[in-house]
Amino acid sequence: MALWSRIYYNAVFGGLGGLVGWMLFGVFGDRSASGDTAFLFFSYQDLNSMLGGALIGIAIGYLVVSVEAIRDLSTVRFARLASYGALLSWFGGGLGMYFGDQLNYGLIYVVGKVADLNNHPALAALIAIVARSIGWSLLGIAIGASEGIAARSLGKFSYGTIGGLLGGFIGGFLFQIFYSAASHEGTTSYFWSAVGLVILGACIGSLTALVQAVFLPANVKVLRGWQEGREYPLDKPANLLGRDEHADIALFRDMRVEKKHAYIKRHGKAYVLYNNGAPPGNTLVNDIPVADSRELNDGDRIQLGNILLRFQLRAAINRAKRPRPLPAAS
Repeated sequence: MALWSRIYYNAVFGGLGGLVGWMLFGVFGDRSASGDTAFLFFSYQDLNSMLGGALIGIAIGYLVVSVEAIRDLSTVRFARLASYGALLSWFGGGLGMYFGDQLNYGLIYVVGKVADLNNHPALAALIAIVARSIGWSLLGIAIGASEGIAARSLGKFSYGTIGGLLGGFIGGFLFQIFYSAASHEGTTSYFWSAVGLVILGACIGSLTALVQAVFLPANVKVLRGWQEGREYPLDKPANLLGRDEHADIALFRDMRVEKKHAYIKRHGKAYVLYNNGAPPGNTLVNDIPVADSRELNDGDRIQLGNILLRFQLRAAINRAKRPRPLPAAS
């Protein structure tokens, strides 16, 4: 349930980012852009297209990367995550839009030597869809990577990049289908561009969350207290638990929890809880006080102050979901 909740929030904020990006481009973009040379090797039309991609990237990246901080109501972490998301996605969005356009022109030129695309509009539309899908993959990669860079997590960087690539490709595919269909029917493509960008943002957001949740090796789930039911991934070598704004697992609203209460560190395949100077009576594993450290096993219950968590290994969760074989008939 917690997995679907995270996917839902990422999809909603990603879709909202796509809508905001569409609005920003409507305000700052120039739809009457011509092909005259404007700067170095870029035409004015290229620059306008890159501006649109950058604005779309900023909006989607800003919201998708900062989803976890928004849910935690952590303003400091939100500012840091959103800044990384906006900056890297600005570059990825602009590059993705430009690359998609150039790939589209290149494919049309090559295929046009073999077939008359004026008599094959479906083929021309397919070329545009493939080009846009690949182009928007760059935006997805930038968003997924920026989340890992902001969190200083190699695991989140790797899985986020894969999820962003898939989300950008699928979202770009759907975006161009809407846009091409509107152009073919002679209806306004302005509205359908908005629909396509909402879908693009939702795809990038949901798939970055899905890939990370499926492949990350372990997490902790809040059983009682702040954000009850929430699952926090253990995606760094050392994950901080506490009331600190920069904590990886934010445990607010309980004054018995220290700002930097404890760490969960990974050693090979093992996970160890380290008490960071908090009273042992406020740091328990399976109701046993922890003064220094304690190795964690799947299902262990961790209590910090009044907040109760459960340590979960992904491999154990997957084993529990597999159907047990039926006993052999006697």
